[in-house]
Amino acid sequence: MGPEVRFTPVYCGLVENWERIELFSSFLKLTGDIEVVAPLRLTDVVNRMTEYLEIRQLTLEPLASTYPVISTVEESAMVAKRSILMLAPVGESLADTGGRRALLEQKVAHQVALTIDTFSLVCEVFLEPRLSLRETLERSVDDFLPVRNLNAVWLPALTHERVSIQRPFALVHPRQILSFSERGTAGL
Repeated sequence: MGPEVRFTPVYCGLVENWERIELFSSFLKLTGDIEVVAPLRLTDVVNRMTEYLEIRQLTLEPLASTYPVISTVEESAMVAKRSILMLAPVGESLADTGGRRALLEQKVAHQVALTIDTFSLVCEVFLEPRLSLRETLERSVDDFLPVRNLNAVWLPALTHERVSIQRPFALVHPRQILSFSERGTAGL
């Protein structure tokens, strides 16, 4: 008989990559972690064919101090995508930088104004050269729209304390868009 061979079990779990995000609804800002496993980007995870996003370490806070919140921290929660107006990574989204430059080189940047529920936004969208924003939105009514250089104002804040949001990257829910206008091509 030959030498005794021993096997040592090795447990290979999936590598977890949780990214911190902020989600905005009409009157709440939710902050938590979403799992984004390479090679997927945050955009890919959000646009999956599911109705809910699993968020860990979820913190709820009102956009105005006059709006009460009963439960403020949840270890794990499911958030209905239909109730999200927009979401943005906290800091630079590492999951959305990989491979993005090559994709953006094939698109044209447009400056747009959007009104979504309780927010007024000005931002850049990247569109296929022959498509308008309207055509893009009509082709993918369930996919969140990636935007850059977001400047948003919460409209109820005009009578309360001012709430403004500025983010280098965000995703906007297309079914929440009330109106939009293209302001022309943006300089890169």
